[in-house]
Amino acid sequence: MRTLNEFANTARRWFALLFCVAMATTASQAQAGKGMHKAPDFLVTAKSQYGFDDTVSMIKGAIEQNNLMVVHEIDGQKMLRMVGEKTKGMKQVLFFHPRFMKAIKGANPNGAIEAPMKILVMEKPDGTVMVRYAKPTYLFGRYGGLDDIGSELESIIEKIVAEVR
Repeated sequence: MRTLNEFANTARRWFALLFCVAMATTASQAQAGKGMHKAPDFLVTAKSQYGFDDTVSMIKGAIEQNNLMVVHEIDGQKMLRMVGEKTKGMKQVLFFHPRFMKAIKGANPNGAIEAPMKILVMEKPDGTVMVRYAKPTYLFGRYGGLDDIGSELESIIEKIVAEVR
């Protein structure tokens, strides 16, 4: 029987691989002149007034100040280098809190697939740093009984991102 730690490590590897493929495909399309597609309405993008490393650090600090836990950090830049793509800084910060998972489990366990929340910090070629996240009201609103959780998480994420605007 696999331990929880082994399972978590395997899940992280698969997630990292899928993230890498998605980012490489996006970067390749942009470089090939195909351009980027318009972001869906449920994605929020904000410009940071800070550099890449400071933005990542401030986002992580704001997550903790809002009584959430940083669960994992994914270095998209490092992953893209593994497949020969060069890009500026790119990190995903995954975060959540067990109290939300407990509430989701009680109200509608199907919504657990949406956890943890994540914020993407990416540096554009000109050095501009952008922060992006999916609206929790959209993510959890697709499941009956989770609207209040989505609203609460969205309010928190808005506070987190406001720290770098």
